[in-house]
Amino acid sequence: MAEARIERAKKNQMRAQLEKILESYRQLGEQMSLYENETEVGEYVKFWQELKAGNRQSIERISRYMVMKCNR
Repeated sequence: MAEARIERAKKNQMRAQLEKILESYRQLGEQMSLYENETEVGEYVKFWQELKAGNRQSIERISRYMVMKCNR
């Protein structure tokens, strides 16, 4: 089954929205890294690392979607 054709203007709009979301995720990643570096308790450091890994996965997922679905 073929996918419906999406107009270029709609693709551009979606890409712009996703780029804003990506910027937020990147800023969160930087903030998490700062907090991780300030943290001394091993259990908490591990938690920061897990959060950062999930954040990286989200960034990768959004980036792939942009490339595949927004055609740029």
